Amino acid sequence: MDQNEQRILHSWVVNAKPWTRIVRDKLLESRVLVTDRAIVEAVVDFEPRTFLDIGCGEGWLCRELWYRGFNGWGVDAINNLIESARYMGDIRFVVSSYSDLPSQRFGSINQFSCFICNFSILGERALGEIAEAGQSMLESKGKIIIQTLHPHLVCGDSPYESGWRETSWTGVGDGSCHPAPWYFRTVESWIAEFHLRNYQLLKLLEPSHPISKKPASIIFIFERQ
Repeated sequence: MDQNEQRILHSWVVNAKPWTRIVRDKLLESRVLVTDRAIVEAVVDFEPRTFLDIGCGEGWLCRELWYRGFNGWGVDAINNLIESARYMGDIRFVVSSYSDLPSQRFGSINQFSCFICNFSILGERALGEIAEAGQSMLESKGKIIIQTLHPHLVCGDSPYESGWRETSWTGVGDGSCHPAPWYFRTVESWIAEFHLRNYQLLKLLEPSHPISKKPASIIFIFERQ
Protein backbone atom coordinates (compact mmCIF):
# COMPACT_ATOMS: atom_id res chain seq x y z
CA MET A 1 0.00 0.00 0.00
CA ASP A 2 1.50 3.35 -1.02
CA GLN A 3 1.85 6.36 1.25
CA ASN A 4 -1.29 8.14 0.05
CA GLU A 5 -3.47 5.08 0.65
CA GLN A 6 -2.00 4.74 4.15
CA ARG A 7 -2.73 8.41 4.86
CA ILE A 8 -6.39 7.93 3.90
CA LEU A 9 -6.80 5.04 6.34
CA HIS A 10 -4.97 6.91 9.11
CA SER A 11 -7.13 10.01 8.61
CA TRP A 12 -10.32 7.99 9.05
CA VAL A 13 -9.05 6.39 12.23
CA VAL A 14 -8.61 9.95 13.54
CA ASN A 15 -11.85 11.22 11.99
CA ALA A 16 -14.16 8.40 13.12
CA LYS A 17 -15.59 10.14 16.19
CA PRO A 18 -15.88 13.70 14.78
CA TRP A 19 -17.37 12.35 11.55
CA THR A 20 -19.96 10.35 13.46
CA ARG A 21 -20.94 13.53 15.27
CA ILE A 22 -21.16 15.47 11.98
CA VAL A 23 -23.48 12.86 10.49
CA ARG A 24 -25.73 12.37 13.50
CA ASP A 25 -26.00 16.08 14.31
CA LYS A 26 -26.61 16.93 10.62
CA LEU A 27 -23.78 19.46 10.50
CA LEU A 28 -22.95 19.19 6.78
CA GLU A 29 -25.37 21.25 4.69
CA SER A 30 -24.83 19.43 1.40
CA ARG A 31 -25.79 16.14 3.04
CA VAL A 32 -28.89 17.57 4.67
CA LEU A 33 -30.14 19.39 1.55
CA VAL A 34 -29.02 17.11 -1.27
CA THR A 35 -26.74 14.12 -1.11
CA ASP A 36 -28.30 11.93 1.60
CA ARG A 37 -31.65 12.00 -0.15
CA ALA A 38 -30.03 11.57 -3.57
CA ILE A 39 -28.30 8.29 -2.72
CA VAL A 40 -31.37 6.89 -0.93
CA GLU A 41 -33.58 7.69 -3.92
CA ALA A 42 -31.07 6.18 -6.36
CA VAL A 43 -31.07 2.90 -4.43
CA VAL A 44 -34.83 2.82 -3.77
CA ASP A 45 -35.59 3.43 -7.48
CA PHE A 46 -33.58 0.32 -8.30
CA GLU A 47 -35.46 -1.76 -5.67
CA PRO A 48 -32.59 -4.14 -4.87
CA ARG A 49 -33.30 -7.48 -3.25
CA THR A 50 -30.09 -7.15 -1.21
CA PHE A 51 -27.40 -4.48 -0.83
CA LEU A 52 -23.88 -4.05 0.54
CA ASP A 53 -22.99 -0.54 1.69
CA ILE A 54 -19.22 -0.37 1.12
CA GLY A 55 -17.53 2.28 3.24
CA CYS A 56 -20.65 2.51 5.38
CA GLY A 57 -19.09 4.75 8.04
CA GLU A 58 -21.34 5.09 11.09
CA GLY A 59 -24.13 3.23 9.30
CA TRP A 60 -26.80 5.86 8.61
CA LEU A 61 -27.52 4.65 5.05
CA CYS A 62 -27.93 1.02 6.09
CA ARG A 63 -30.37 2.03 8.80
CA GLU A 64 -32.36 4.17 6.34
CA LEU A 65 -32.60 1.32 3.84
CA TRP A 66 -33.53 -1.22 6.52
CA TYR A 67 -36.28 1.12 7.66
CA ARG A 68 -37.59 1.07 4.08
CA GLY A 69 -37.62 -2.72 4.04
CA PHE A 70 -34.43 -3.54 2.14
CA ASN A 71 -32.11 -6.37 3.22
CA GLY A 72 -28.41 -5.64 3.41
CA TRP A 73 -25.15 -5.17 5.27
CA GLY A 74 -22.57 -2.44 5.84
CA VAL A 75 -18.80 -2.79 5.69
CA ASP A 76 -15.97 -0.38 6.51
CA ALA A 77 -12.22 -0.68 7.00
CA ILE A 78 -12.24 1.47 10.14
CA ASN A 79 -13.05 -0.43 13.34
CA ASN A 80 -14.17 2.69 15.26
CA LEU A 81 -16.73 3.51 12.57
CA ILE A 82 -18.14 -0.02 12.69
CA GLU A 83 -18.36 0.21 16.47
CA SER A 84 -20.36 3.42 16.04
CA ALA A 85 -22.57 1.72 13.45
CA ARG A 86 -23.37 -1.06 15.92
CA TYR A 87 -24.41 1.35 18.69
CA MET A 88 -28.05 0.18 18.53
CA GLY A 89 -27.02 -3.47 18.73
CA ASP A 90 -27.37 -4.43 15.06
CA ILE A 91 -24.66 -6.88 14.01
CA ARG A 92 -25.05 -6.42 10.24
CA PHE A 93 -21.83 -4.40 10.05
CA VAL A 94 -18.44 -5.91 9.19
CA VAL A 95 -14.88 -4.58 9.48
CA SER A 96 -13.01 -5.30 6.26
CA SER A 97 -10.68 -3.78 3.72
CA TYR A 98 -12.11 -3.54 0.22
CA SER A 99 -9.63 -6.10 -1.10
CA ASP A 100 -10.80 -8.66 1.50
CA LEU A 101 -14.51 -8.34 0.76
CA PRO A 102 -14.83 -11.68 -1.10
CA SER A 103 -13.54 -13.56 1.94
CA GLN A 104 -16.10 -12.07 4.34
CA ARG A 105 -19.42 -13.61 5.38
CA PHE A 106 -22.65 -11.61 5.34
CA GLY A 107 -25.16 -13.83 7.06
CA SER A 108 -27.17 -15.87 4.57
CA ILE A 109 -26.42 -13.55 1.63
CA ASN A 110 -24.00 -15.06 -0.85
CA GLN A 111 -24.51 -12.54 -3.64
CA PHE A 112 -25.89 -9.00 -3.58
CA SER A 113 -28.22 -7.16 -5.93
CA CYS A 114 -26.07 -4.05 -5.57
CA PHE A 115 -23.02 -2.47 -4.02
CA ILE A 116 -23.45 1.09 -2.72
CA CYS A 117 -20.40 3.35 -2.50
CA ASN A 118 -21.49 6.66 -1.00
CA PHE A 119 -18.45 8.98 -1.05
CA SER A 120 -16.33 5.95 -0.18
CA ILE A 121 -14.08 5.46 -3.24
CA LEU A 122 -11.28 7.74 -2.09
CA GLY A 123 -8.02 6.09 -3.12
CA GLU A 124 -6.62 5.02 -6.47
CA ARG A 125 -6.91 1.29 -5.73
CA ALA A 126 -10.42 1.27 -4.26
CA LEU A 127 -12.25 1.34 -7.61
CA GLY A 128 -10.45 -1.75 -8.89
CA GLU A 129 -10.84 -3.63 -5.59
CA ILE A 130 -14.59 -3.01 -5.50
CA ALA A 131 -15.05 -3.88 -9.17
CA GLU A 132 -13.09 -7.10 -8.67
CA ALA A 133 -15.14 -8.04 -5.59
CA GLY A 134 -18.30 -7.50 -7.61
CA GLN A 135 -17.34 -10.22 -10.08
CA SER A 136 -18.06 -12.88 -7.45
CA MET A 137 -20.25 -11.02 -4.97
CA LEU A 138 -22.82 -9.41 -7.28
CA GLU A 139 -25.71 -11.24 -8.87
CA SER A 140 -25.90 -11.43 -12.66
CA LYS A 141 -26.64 -7.87 -13.85
CA GLY A 142 -25.91 -6.63 -10.32
CA LYS A 143 -25.35 -2.89 -9.88
CA ILE A 144 -22.68 -0.67 -8.36
CA ILE A 145 -24.22 2.64 -7.26
CA ILE A 146 -21.61 5.32 -6.59
CA GLN A 147 -22.05 8.84 -5.26
CA THR A 148 -18.97 11.05 -5.24
CA LEU A 149 -17.94 14.70 -5.45
CA HIS A 150 -18.72 16.14 -8.87
CA PRO A 151 -15.39 16.36 -10.74
CA HIS A 152 -16.34 19.58 -12.53
CA LEU A 153 -17.14 21.28 -9.23
CA VAL A 154 -14.11 20.21 -7.19
CA CYS A 155 -11.45 20.43 -9.88
CA GLY A 156 -10.84 24.08 -9.07
CA ASP A 157 -7.86 25.63 -10.83
CA SER A 158 -6.04 22.31 -11.15
CA PRO A 159 -5.77 20.57 -14.54
CA TYR A 160 -8.82 18.45 -15.36
CA GLU A 161 -6.99 15.14 -15.24
CA SER A 162 -7.01 12.14 -12.91
CA GLY A 163 -4.48 12.10 -10.11
CA TRP A 164 -3.87 12.54 -6.40
CA ARG A 165 -5.09 15.73 -4.73
CA GLU A 166 -4.92 17.13 -1.23
CA THR A 167 -8.25 17.73 0.45
CA SER A 168 -9.48 20.13 3.11
CA TRP A 169 -12.17 19.83 5.78
CA THR A 170 -12.49 23.60 6.11
CA GLY A 171 -16.05 24.51 6.98
CA VAL A 172 -17.01 20.94 7.89
CA GLY A 173 -18.38 20.56 11.40
CA ASP A 174 -16.21 22.18 14.06
CA GLY A 175 -12.97 21.81 12.11
CA SER A 176 -11.71 18.85 14.15
CA CYS A 177 -11.45 16.44 11.20
CA HIS A 178 -8.04 15.46 9.89
CA PRO A 179 -7.44 16.06 6.13
CA ALA A 180 -6.09 13.40 3.78
CA PRO A 181 -5.30 12.99 0.08
CA TRP A 182 -7.84 11.60 -2.35
CA TYR A 183 -7.65 10.34 -5.91
CA PHE A 184 -9.43 12.70 -8.32
CA ARG A 185 -11.06 11.16 -11.42
CA THR A 186 -12.59 12.88 -14.41
CA VAL A 187 -16.11 11.84 -15.44
CA GLU A 188 -14.64 10.09 -18.46
CA SER A 189 -12.16 8.23 -16.27
CA TRP A 190 -14.87 6.96 -13.89
CA ILE A 191 -16.79 5.49 -16.80
CA ALA A 192 -13.78 4.14 -18.70
CA GLU A 193 -12.28 2.38 -15.67
CA PHE A 194 -15.50 0.49 -14.95
CA HIS A 195 -16.00 -0.35 -18.62
CA LEU A 196 -12.52 -1.87 -18.68
CA ARG A 197 -13.57 -4.09 -15.76
CA ASN A 198 -16.69 -5.40 -17.51
CA TYR A 199 -19.28 -3.00 -16.10
CA GLN A 200 -21.62 -0.88 -18.21
CA LEU A 201 -22.88 2.59 -17.26
CA LEU A 202 -26.67 2.48 -16.91
CA LYS A 203 -27.40 5.91 -15.50
CA LEU A 204 -25.68 9.14 -14.49
CA LEU A 205 -27.30 11.61 -12.09
CA GLU A 206 -26.19 15.10 -11.04
CA PRO A 207 -28.04 16.18 -7.87
CA SER A 208 -27.96 19.96 -7.57
CA HIS A 209 -27.92 22.28 -4.57
CA PRO A 210 -31.34 23.97 -4.22
CA ILE A 211 -29.80 27.40 -3.55
CA SER A 212 -26.63 27.57 -5.67
CA LYS A 213 -28.13 25.40 -8.45
CA LYS A 214 -24.67 23.86 -8.88
CA PRO A 215 -24.12 20.09 -8.81
CA ALA A 216 -23.61 18.88 -5.25
CA SER A 217 -22.43 15.44 -6.37
CA ILE A 218 -22.52 12.96 -9.21
CA ILE A 219 -24.06 9.47 -9.08
CA PHE A 220 -22.98 6.64 -11.37
CA ILE A 221 -24.96 3.41 -11.69
CA PHE A 222 -22.98 0.61 -13.31
CA GLU A 223 -24.19 -2.88 -14.19
CA ARG A 224 -22.07 -6.01 -14.09
CA GLN A 225 -21.91 -7.62 -17.55
